[in-house]
Amino acid sequence: GTTGPTASPVEIACRVVAGHPPVADRLPAIDRRIGIDRSPIDLSDPDDARWLLACVWPDTGRLARTAASIRLARDDPPPVIAGDAIDTLPRVLAGLPKAHPVVVMTTSAAGYFSIEQRRRFVSVLEADSAGRPLAWLSAETNGVVEALVDAVPDDHELPDCDVLGATTFSGGTGRAHLLGFVHKHGAWMNWTGASP
Repeated sequence: GTTGPTASPVEIACRVVAGHPPVADRLPAIDRRIGIDRSPIDLSDPDDARWLLACVWPDTGRLARTAASIRLARDDPPPVIAGDAIDTLPRVLAGLPKAHPVVVMTTSAAGYFSIEQRRRFVSVLEADSAGRPLAWLSAETNGVVEALVDAVPDDHELPDCDVLGATTFSGGTGRAHLLGFVHKHGAWMNWTGASP
């Protein structure tokens, strides 16, 4: 299936190698998106935009998509807060309406945290969930998300992949759900059929 605006200049194709992931016809309503980055790039600066393009691996087919993403982000820049992810996250969460559920996403980011930082990150999510539902969607190398450390793909043919998980938090307690295994850049997905 497909999700999102059909006329978008940015498209991501993902081959499903196993399972049946639920694909909605349209994206859910999202109140706001906020990024946290130690050193955000200013895409209105041509040098910064060129540097970002230079970081795209060659022969992956992602260069044109990255260039189109840069153009979209220049027209409607997403808010990105400069700061350490773990130290800044409590302030960002506190600024969000308590009436809305929150989704925190990491893709190949939590692996850069030390083990202690990963535990602090989860503690921040647990604390915020005392006042509202919260979910952490993660696509990280196996072993990074402690609650999903035993997740191993059944198919030994799958190359090095990330573990796709959803940890739902409520009342200060988290519960991890294995959703599947994914290519590190989204080229394919092995959906396990589990869902939160």
